[in-house]
Amino acid sequence: MAHKALALGDKIEITKTRFNTNKTYKNDKKYISIIQDIDEDEIVISAPIENGKIIPLEIGSSYILDIYTSGGLFKCKASVARRYKKNNLYFIVFEIKSEMVKSQRRQYYRLSCVLPIAFTNIQEDNWYEGLIIDISGGGLRFNSKYKIDINDELKCKIKLDINNVVHDIEVKGRVILSQIIDFETMRYETRIKFYDIFNEDREKIIKFIFEEDRKRRKRRKGL
Repeated sequence: MAHKALALGDKIEITKTRFNTNKTYKNDKKYISIIQDIDEDEIVISAPIENGKIIPLEIGSSYILDIYTSGGLFKCKASVARRYKKNNLYFIVFEIKSEMVKSQRRQYYRLSCVLPIAFTNIQEDNWYEGLIIDISGGGLRFNSKYKIDINDELKCKIKLDINNVVHDIEVKGRVILSQIIDFETMRYETRIKFYDIFNEDREKIIKFIFEEDRKRRKRRKGL
């Protein structure tokens, strides 16, 4: 049965299961689409497109669906029930074959963005500025004019606009990568992994990511 958290326009990842074992593997091919209609036991999606070509998923084939909703990431097993064309658009109907399970993997869904960040080494009091270029519930990546040593611990301040309410969030992160990306401007790219983060702050970050992703998909759909 389709979960009540699902909504039209939700992003969906489609992964082929191997030999009907209901297992997926790290390097398995994934297709991306969005939900166009929802029934009690069926989900209608736009046919996936890759390199400008429509991917006609085989009727009867089994897949794992990862569905990104405003309430988090949900996973289920499904099979292709039928395909059809309407107004020169191609659609695929999935029949849901298992319970929809909420997955904790949602914290690793990474959103590309441009957001200001203030950061300092946890051993110092000097604050520096940078720009976040992607963020997830598990960490973030930012550009700045400063080289930071791997394993350094940073305190970061970010502002997130969630449903027109600005939230000030302070998180701690450990540097797992810092490298120069532009010798002319001497800019560095730094990636950090959160640690000792309050669940409330992580949930705010995840909610921001899913709401922002939903808004972007709505804008693209309206073009």
